Amino acid sequence: MERRMQARAMLLNRRGLLAGAGSAAILAGCAAPFPDDRAEELYPPIGELIPAGDEIVHVWRASPEGAGAERTPVVLIHGASGNLRDFTFALAPFLAAERPVIAVDRPGFGYSTRPATGAEDPREQARIIRSATEGLGIERPIVLGHSYGAAVAMGWAVTAPETLSGVVAVSGVTMPYRGAGRFLSAIGLASLITWAYTEYLKSIADEGGVESFLSRVFRPQRVPDGYAEYVGAPLSLRDGTLRANGKDLERVNSVLIEMSPEYGKLDLPVEIVHGEADFIDAAKQGVALDAVLQRSRLTLLPKVGHMAHHVAPAVLAAACSRIEGTLES
Repeated sequence: MERRMQARAMLLNRRGLLAGAGSAAILAGCAAPFPDDRAEELYPPIGELIPAGDEIVHVWRASPEGAGAERTPVVLIHGASGNLRDFTFALAPFLAAERPVIAVDRPGFGYSTRPATGAEDPREQARIIRSATEGLGIERPIVLGHSYGAAVAMGWAVTAPETLSGVVAVSGVTMPYRGAGRFLSAIGLASLITWAYTEYLKSIADEGGVESFLSRVFRPQRVPDGYAEYVGAPLSLRDGTLRANGKDLERVNSVLIEMSPEYGKLDLPVEIVHGEADFIDAAKQGVALDAVLQRSRLTLLPKVGHMAHHVAPAVLAAACSRIEGTLES
């Protein structure tokens, strides 16, 4: 118990160690497990269940009519503990007005299945998602990842760069945390930190409930009207999703330490969009990622917090168009 209390105290002083857990739908930390059948009754699938080897990926698709249907598609990958509803609330329909859009549930989240081992590595999640999109006939998409989803997008880039056209990293966790973050992983305390973080989130929920928690995640912006009812918090509160999220967060820093040296070898356009008011530090993440890439463009959004994809959809649409422009030039 004493070790756990120490871990909690350390966490409260170093929230950055688990950056990426602050996605809008990280509601898995906000309560005890929610019954699967009740969660799925309240929030059924809104897309297709696509085979991906031995797994299933829940996919939402939309495409404009006419010439837009022939433009480069974009695959949207959500953040920690979320599901594709975070994108389909607003951004996915917005982008689908001009190009094909495919939003996915990451393995173990929403309605996507997850292998028993290995999926805590963003590169393995990328492989599963890639298998599903290739099964749909999607070739060389732009991959847009938010928060933890940006780690998955970069995992796709470093493992199969020939299969995508570029990456858009939004409020991303793509660079390893140094110092205490690396030390804690090395001595095996990551699981205690994850436990402490979950306890911290539960205390937030106890003090004000889901809507209060969402207001913290969206700060300094406000939560969009109807978002809390739409996003499907009970899906994130299922026991399996809680476990999947915990494993992802325990492993993320050690995987980023392995992945990040590969970034400089990429010959792909990468658009980086990060809010300057994000609790995921823009300097340590977005700016640092930009510094190691060969072909990148950094857009910092003044006074914008973690949920940049809800605040600046036109910026993200422009980022996708710039990547597409490099293919045509």
